Amino acid sequence: MKSITVKIPDQLHRQMELLVQEGWFRDSEEILNLALRKFLNSHRPALMEKHILDDVEWALRGGK
Repeated sequence: MKSITVKIPDQLHRQMELLVQEGWFRDSEEILNLALRKFLNSHRPALMEKHILDDVEWALRGGK
């Protein structure tokens, strides 16, 4: 598993801590993993389209 360091606004951190304290999540790592997974899954088509368009643009410029 890969580790990363992120900076988040204090308000988001407080909200995450509250969810953990209330027992909704095991820890903040679980919240961040779920949030990132949901974001990526919901934006997958748009992200794929952007990458395809970037590749096409790159190819039309002759790979430069």
